[in-house]
Amino acid sequence: MESNQMKPDVSGEDIAEIGLLSWLTHRRLLLFVIGWLVLFTIGSFFISNPFQSEPNASAEPNYAFVMYMHGLLIGMVGLIALLSCEILGVRSQHTRQWVVGGVLFATITAGVGGIWNRTIPGSEVPMWTQILGFFALDEILIALLIGLIGEWRSHRSLPLLASGLAVISMFGAALMGHLAGWIEEFGWEFPPVIAMYAHGVGFDKQADFTSALVGSHSHEMAVAAMALIMILVAQQFGYHAFSGAARRVSQVGLSMIAVGTALMTVMYVVMGLTTWSPPTLFASGPDLVNGIAGDDAVTGILVMFGGVVVIVGLVMGRLGLTTPSFLRPIRLAAVWAWVLSFATVAVVGYAIAMNEAYFGAGDAKAAGAAQDAVFTWFHQDIGLFLLPTIIAVMLVVERLHLVNRASSLWFGGAIVGGTTMVFLGGLIWVFLNPALFGPGYVVATVGLIVVGIVLLAILWRGVFSQSRLPTAALRVSDGDARQ
Repeated sequence: MESNQMKPDVSGEDIAEIGLLSWLTHRRLLLFVIGWLVLFTIGSFFISNPFQSEPNASAEPNYAFVMYMHGLLIGMVGLIALLSCEILGVRSQHTRQWVVGGVLFATITAGVGGIWNRTIPGSEVPMWTQILGFFALDEILIALLIGLIGEWRSHRSLPLLASGLAVISMFGAALMGHLAGWIEEFGWEFPPVIAMYAHGVGFDKQADFTSALVGSHSHEMAVAAMALIMILVAQQFGYHAFSGAARRVSQVGLSMIAVGTALMTVMYVVMGLTTWSPPTLFASGPDLVNGIAGDDAVTGILVMFGGVVVIVGLVMGRLGLTTPSFLRPIRLAAVWAWVLSFATVAVVGYAIAMNEAYFGAGDAKAAGAAQDAVFTWFHQDIGLFLLPTIIAVMLVVERLHLVNRASSLWFGGAIVGGTTMVFLGGLIWVFLNPALFGPGYVVATVGLIVVGIVLLAILWRGVFSQSRLPTAALRVSDGDARQ
């Protein structure tokens, strides 16, 4: 049974976890990772203008673009891991040190390697530089899981359980990514047991096996990271302070996320390592081409909609009664980003899945192939990557007290406005006018510019603001249950 008292206060100022790196304080590391993410995002526009890199939804992924994106996403996972230690109150000093060191190492090596890792095989030095970052990510996830298990032993709670499942899922996804990379570099005949296994489970070609691994790896990693982010939102925004209906609704949402994470982990591991595919729901149309894939139903309904249910519970609890009112726009920006992510990936995704006879399911000759290609970018880069990252950044903004009463409305409002424009622009693009530089492109681009300006302003305030964290501000949020 859960206790309303999540854990004892773990006090501490803006300190460095690693004694030899006294300059590497919590504040500086969090701001560094956010700055790295912003820098890599800006760089991505010079590599591939959005919506131009997907000629159709079934096009072979561009290896150089994918590995550059990994340099961005490793930083995103690192930011989530740092926040997990703080918000979930991981008290193990060894865990915190290994996570901090791993995040710094993984972010730099995976990012720098990703800039020049353009071919496989071929780009050996940057590839192995990036692989070192991937191994560091494994270390981060293992250390974080050990820390969560330690907290679970001292006090059982639904957020800790759900967080542990999400971390396990992310680690499983990482291992499938390693295997896929190994096969692409050395082939599945080295060692021969890989090809023997693949043939034994029904794969006829090496490309089919790697495709299954990569598909499961990418889907599982993205959704598991989102699940962990929503758990952190619930915890920081005062889940444990709630009682009555608000608490029960939040518990239902967190339970949905936990169950959905466990189910999708099993599904994606089996899908990656075998030729099995989940059944399609609501199949219809010519050759039953329309329908929602079973894994998409699990992730969209249980994990993503579970997050919406959590938000309903948070709203019922008034987003934490102990929270100063000037922080509420920042919280609104965070929960609105989740709602838009759910709408982008699940709602719009289901609408397209139920009309694949028009959109083509990757068929470049289909009537809606151009719109399907836009949605490939829209649901991935916006729904699965940008919006969850914004949520994490908003958690950092609140924990570091980077806004005051006057500026919170502007920062939160600009994020809400910018993300809404991106979403509306995407809808126009996908459903009304798929022209490359049409109205959808313009509206979405303006929204992205607004979001980018806000993120740069947040970095500016974080680096140059004279304000500093009060004691324990990083490890104790306003929403925690210590009333």
